[in-house]
Amino acid sequence: MRVRPFPVERLGRHFGRPSVGPVDRATCWLLFYAVFNTLTVLTRPALAPVSLVPILVAIAALCIIELTRRPAPNLAWLAAIGGAYAAAALPIDQARAADPGAVGVGTWLAWAVPASVGALITLWIAAGYATRPGRRLDPFAVPVAGGLFVWFAIAIATTIVAVSTGQTADPAFTWIDVATAPIATFSLFVLALVGLGAAADIRAAAERAGAERATAHPSPDVPVRGTPGWAWHLMTATIRELIPGQAAAEEASLAAERTRLAGDLHATVLPGLRRAIAEAEAGGDPDILAGQLRIVDVELERLMANRWPVVLEAFGVVAALEDLAERIETDTGRAVQIDVDRAGDRPPPAIERTAWRIAELSIDNATRHAEASDIAVRVAVDGDRVSLAIADDGRGFDPTAPGSVRTGARGLADATRRAMAVGATIRIESRPGGGTTVVFEWVARRA
Repeated sequence: MRVRPFPVERLGRHFGRPSVGPVDRATCWLLFYAVFNTLTVLTRPALAPVSLVPILVAIAALCIIELTRRPAPNLAWLAAIGGAYAAAALPIDQARAADPGAVGVGTWLAWAVPASVGALITLWIAAGYATRPGRRLDPFAVPVAGGLFVWFAIAIATTIVAVSTGQTADPAFTWIDVATAPIATFSLFVLALVGLGAAADIRAAAERAGAERATAHPSPDVPVRGTPGWAWHLMTATIRELIPGQAAAEEASLAAERTRLAGDLHATVLPGLRRAIAEAEAGGDPDILAGQLRIVDVELERLMANRWPVVLEAFGVVAALEDLAERIETDTGRAVQIDVDRAGDRPPPAIERTAWRIAELSIDNATRHAEASDIAVRVAVDGDRVSLAIADDGRGFDPTAPGSVRTGARGLADATRRAMAVGATIRIESRPGGGTTVVFEWVARRA
């Protein structure tokens, strides 16, 4: 008969197929069995006070595992270990309260065996957490985890055999004392394995944070290695990596900021730059060209400083639209008529900014693409309602016809995205040869 060595290397592989080792179904079944194991022993007469809180904690851990095993595997591992420990606590307390000499060996075994099973399940899950392939502290994580698990299994077997054969306590220090030492230090064994796994997670998070710092563009806000504040900055970056979903949230935030910046460039900077290019190609007045370039420079400064037009911030969207109309007429010579139906209380700043951006984008499309000679803006503003319509007499287009919009044009998509972001609606009405009307409407939601 061949005797196979203890499969220490399989401790980690059993629990996670991917390299980062997310908790798999086997761990959930082990935890479920730990709960079932505890519930079965509750049918026997209790030897110590019984609380159902550990069982509820274990059941809650199962729910947490199912919710986090993919998006936050580290949290799922900790939940699995905590749930197994809670499920094992109840039979362990009963086994410790059982005196073989008083209640008999049979009664003691009825509690000792379930307690041993619960403790071994807890250590097995903790060992899996500490020895995940690709996420462990090599070279000592596997030997330490395997050694602790084997030692505890030997301690359990030795204790059961000694009690079953009627051996009594020996005041002399023997090998039995060494073999059974883990019985009294079960919690320390679990903490040691959890510490190994947590240290591996922290190291991996620090490596990711360091790699991001190395590949990122230099910034005066990020201290250089060896300078004051470098260690603190690395520690905070590591903590962000450890928080479940934080990296994905930051990436989504960066993507949203890039999209917003691209829309701002398209709506504010590119129109003036293109007008300046057209003026230069037509051999226009250098003074007019210089004026248009100065406008582009001002808009770029506003974007870099993350500011909106001063008139909009200080006086509201109506005044800002009037200022925009004057600037368009000065730059292009096209008339822009502003009709104010209502100018009541100012709406929230986000609504004013969105309405102004959509008006600017629509007017730019009318002057640059539609070849419109007359542009009319009708606006009605209150604290809880904004209505804005921009109409031109340009060549128009069919919004439903394929290829009617320029390939790569961002205008319509940006306008729709901005309106949806603030809970407003935007409607575009146009037909070939009949001009275009863009309607923006926002109504405050009431409870």
